[in-house]
Amino acid sequence: MHTHNETKQPSLSVDDFVTIRQLTTSNPAFTEGGIRALIFRSKSNGFNRCIRRIGRKILISKSAFSYWIEAQNGDVR
Repeated sequence: MHTHNETKQPSLSVDDFVTIRQLTTSNPAFTEGGIRALIFRSKSNGFNRCIRRIGRKILISKSAFSYWIEAQNGDVR
């Protein structure tokens, strides 16, 4: 018998992750400095759910970032 006691995570594609520069280039409403400030305070503002660290590289999930933005206004149900 094989059982799993793991929580299901939404499956993410590698294509969902971008660097800070890629995010700000494709979304000019956000600046690199602004995103870096969010990352610096990520534990207190909940932005840590949007980022993944691989060594020194920081990647941002575009889908998690969109969800985080919506949650800032309390619109997410």
